[in-house]
Amino acid sequence: MTRFCPNCGEPLKEDALFCANCGEQVSPKKSFRNYLILAAIVVILVVGVSAIFLTNQTQTVTVDNVQFKIPSDYEKEPLRTDVNFDKNVKSSSMGWSNDKHYIEIGVSRTPGEGVNSEKVAAGLGGTPTKMLGYSGYLLEFENEGYAFIFGLRDEVVMVYVNDYDAFGDVGVVGQI
Repeated sequence: MTRFCPNCGEPLKEDALFCANCGEQVSPKKSFRNYLILAAIVVILVVGVSAIFLTNQTQTVTVDNVQFKIPSDYEKEPLRTDVNFDKNVKSSSMGWSNDKHYIEIGVSRTPGEGVNSEKVAAGLGGTPTKMLGYSGYLLEFENEGYAFIFGLRDEVVMVYVNDYDAFGDVGVVGQI
């Protein structure tokens, strides 16, 4: 398709940036290839952002007054919610699972009096370890899973997983 100079009306050469007759600057011819490259870049960006968004979806779960982040594909185990309260200790635990892993989180505290949570966690044994942003104790149960126990102010928190890799699915948000 022939282009014409907007100033003098003379026919332009196919790749002309200026009119050969009057010297007027003209916009370059837009090619289908330019639009195709732009469309490909947009598609790649949309797919990339969607993949990041879909793989990073999390849910916030609360056990007693401590919040955690776990992937959204974990479903709460309806039969695994315990809350025990007596004069001395309040203990809550909940469980979640997906196709590969099981996570159980327990929180214990002594209402009103406080507790030295780090001393209690240390008394439960295990290997001193830093995980989930806290120093605590890792316990391994023969072919049954792992538990990480740590103190969070006046609370003792236990995160149990059936597979060590599931620790990577847990994030501690903090107390509410």
